[in-house]
Amino acid sequence: MSFDTLYQSRAPVTQPQGLAELSVVALLRDVVTDDGVTVPAGAEGTIVGVWGDGEAYEVEFDEPVVGNATVQADALRAI
Repeated sequence: MSFDTLYQSRAPVTQPQGLAELSVVALLRDVVTDDGVTVPAGAEGTIVGVWGDGEAYEVEFDEPVVGNATVQADALRAI
């Protein structure tokens, strides 16, 4: 079984807030990436990790800044 097949066959991780891995989200306030670059409010990204039962999320951005940031749940909205 390939990695792609295994990944696609697993159940998505859904949180009480309704945000799951690979959901597209928008920032409600500025955040700082792991590299120290500020991502402005309104930027869109993809959830690539869920921490603490949905208390925070690892979000990957590619515009206007490229990078990952750990973002509190209350700073995100689903798109």
